[in-house]
Amino acid sequence: MDLSFISAWLDDLLEPKSFNDYCVNGLCVEASDKVSKIVTGVSLRDQLIDAAIAEKADCIIVHHPNGFWKGERLLPVGKFGERIRKLMVHGISVFGFHLPLDGHREIGNNAVIAKNLGLNPVHEFAYEGMRPIGVIAEWNTPATREEFLDCLDAAFEHGVQNKFFYGSEQIKRVAICSGSCSASAVREAMEKNCDAYVTGSIKEEIPIFCQENGVNLVSCGHHRSEIFGVSALAEKIQTELSIPTKFVDCDNPV
Repeated sequence: MDLSFISAWLDDLLEPKSFNDYCVNGLCVEASDKVSKIVTGVSLRDQLIDAAIAEKADCIIVHHPNGFWKGERLLPVGKFGERIRKLMVHGISVFGFHLPLDGHREIGNNAVIAKNLGLNPVHEFAYEGMRPIGVIAEWNTPATREEFLDCLDAAFEHGVQNKFFYGSEQIKRVAICSGSCSASAVREAMEKNCDAYVTGSIKEEIPIFCQENGVNLVSCGHHRSEIFGVSALAEKIQTELSIPTKFVDCDNPV
């Protein structure tokens, strides 16, 4: 299939121009004008490129287009140059989609996490440009803290990394925002009457904020909260475009 068709299909699906992002969203490396097999992964890294080579893939789609963040030096020298050279030699094009793969209402990280937890989406939050990235979802009946943790352990292969319970004993409405957690997003979720907040990674001030503001919050790892979008995207490409597509998880414990 033509690379230009894949590029247009991804843009139409993920609507990158709707998000105020801080990296390239879309085609990052054009190594061929055709696509016959795709590998998806969370972050562009040597291990993922080697996996794509082993799979004989000619396209990689990632959530974190490492090397293409705004403010990074984009000259093809050093490690970045080595990576570009390897991609070109093996004819592997690269797409990156960051916030669009957090906020997509069907295959976004947060939508899939809500689905895996058995929650029903009711609102969105954390706008980044014209579109939000966070999901607020509910159970029909409240869960205890212990039941809440059991659901998270089932949804996340590696379970919960950090948990802070300073809020309600009963949890029904949950805010979900993968990746990195900000106090402003937690505050917005609590203003929308959420009983708990699920995220990936946290900064030093977050436990203090939770304690002082009576918030329930759990973190499950930045990388590990963002495997869901690229995995769901792989399934969608395979189903709708009939292009062999494989999600490869190069785990990162943070």
